[in-house]
Amino acid sequence: MSIVRFEGWLVAAFVMAMPGMAVAATDPSCGAPGTTSLADVRGLNGSAVAEGREIEVEAVVSARFPGDQGLNGFYLAADEPAAGLFVYAPDLSPAAMPERDERWRIRARSGRYRGHVQLERIVSMVHCGSGTATPATLKPGNDPAYARLQDRLVRIDGPLSVAEVYNLGRYGTLRLARGERPFHPNNGGIGGQRLDLLIDDGSYQRDPRPIPHTDSGVRRAGDRVESVTGILTRAFGRWRIHPTQPPAFRATNPRPDVPPRAAGIRAVHLNLHNYFTDRDGRGARTESAFQRQRARLRRFVRALDADLLALHEIENNPATMENLIALLNDGASESEAYRRSVRGRSEAVIRSALLYRPARLSRMSGGHQTRSVHPRDPIQARFRTGHGLHFRVAVAHFKSRGGCPDDGDVDRGQGCWAQRRQAQSDAMIDWLGQTAQSPTVSQRPLLVMADFNAYPQESALSRWASAGYADLLARYVPPMARYTYNYHGRAGYLDHALANPALLEHVADVDVWPINADEPAYLAREGKGYWRLSDHDPIIVDMMAPTP
Repeated sequence: MSIVRFEGWLVAAFVMAMPGMAVAATDPSCGAPGTTSLADVRGLNGSAVAEGREIEVEAVVSARFPGDQGLNGFYLAADEPAAGLFVYAPDLSPAAMPERDERWRIRARSGRYRGHVQLERIVSMVHCGSGTATPATLKPGNDPAYARLQDRLVRIDGPLSVAEVYNLGRYGTLRLARGERPFHPNNGGIGGQRLDLLIDDGSYQRDPRPIPHTDSGVRRAGDRVESVTGILTRAFGRWRIHPTQPPAFRATNPRPDVPPRAAGIRAVHLNLHNYFTDRDGRGARTESAFQRQRARLRRFVRALDADLLALHEIENNPATMENLIALLNDGASESEAYRRSVRGRSEAVIRSALLYRPARLSRMSGGHQTRSVHPRDPIQARFRTGHGLHFRVAVAHFKSRGGCPDDGDVDRGQGCWAQRRQAQSDAMIDWLGQTAQSPTVSQRPLLVMADFNAYPQESALSRWASAGYADLLARYVPPMARYTYNYHGRAGYLDHALANPALLEHVADVDVWPINADEPAYLAREGKGYWRLSDHDPIIVDMMAPTP
């Protein structure tokens, strides 16, 4: 048997045949006593081997993730008793890293990484022929089984779906769900089960490039996962699978076309996710990033051809508003140009805006509601169409669900500040002057477009239902498409379009255009077109033109 050195490590090579000599299949030490089982190293039947002890194991390689672009190591598997173990080997080049289904006898030190048992500081490695690492079946959602299968090769067969793609560009991960996409419990409807399980990319590097899991095209939330095979492990507080072969994806949620518009008036609602001209503010940090944001927004507005734009998260100063309007009107014809319907501003950092096309609509009046309960002033304006229809549009952006106080209005199942959002609804309904008991409720067409930061079954929205307003998404959008936002793998709509009875007869169609919530966050910085322009999806309300 010859001994060769690979990058400072002693590795036993295959026996080389020489004339007149028998050839041994493996090194004599293979199968000899003196090894510690992987289960005992891990402490599956008691205490794990103490850190820093030099021990010897013999097992089959179940997966390899070589180099700095991988995990800098490989996994071992044993059947009796069943166990898996990671071997940290940063000094082994990809060429020297053991292959899957090879059997090796390894002397190394026991170690810990973030409390996780592993082997490290390899002393010697002896090749002991071949074996078979057979994946165990993992039933997703059976969380107690995860610990038993930790560091082992597993296989999951569908039905699975991609619940969240937010961190695909940052960490190479996708969050999984069993069945269909999961929905927030306060959204209504029945979706799939969100899992405490990620598909990872065989690495813990930040910003992996090229983007993992996109060989077959863009990866969107709602896509199907037919099967995935890889190492199940727990790292950074999450269960994850490092695939040993490309997962079988099916693009069941392809990017949608622009919703066709009706012949009448089109109103579009969108949270812009911070349109700031101040480079030290909440928006784009560089001028080039801001110009890219502007170009994508302009393309979005041109695609939808809206007559009314209800927009949120605009930096609250006159210069930014003028910048935004100049952008939307740049290169536009007279019939496409926009104008502000309401002027003035509160002291908030961000504001909402309602823009309209004077060529299509005449503004009759408008104003703010200035109440201390509102962090940002709601606005409303009254318009008249060319055919003489008078209607109002109200726009609002309610208190966010984050930034919980220490006590009082804390999260009791509806996010933080639910009581305040309910009070905002009460104040705004009173301001608009229409309740279910009002004799004039059917005489004044009114459309409310708002980021209420509340799901449809929460108290802030129940106030509107009690006041006689109809939820247009619930009326027009299929249940599995009723979402404008994805938070930690659960979809739902925080953005709303509401109509009083007088407006309902003029509604032709309502759409949610899913161009943002289903897309990974890295596209906000690197993508093209309007995909992931914001973190909220736009709502589109098409209203019929009245008969002249």
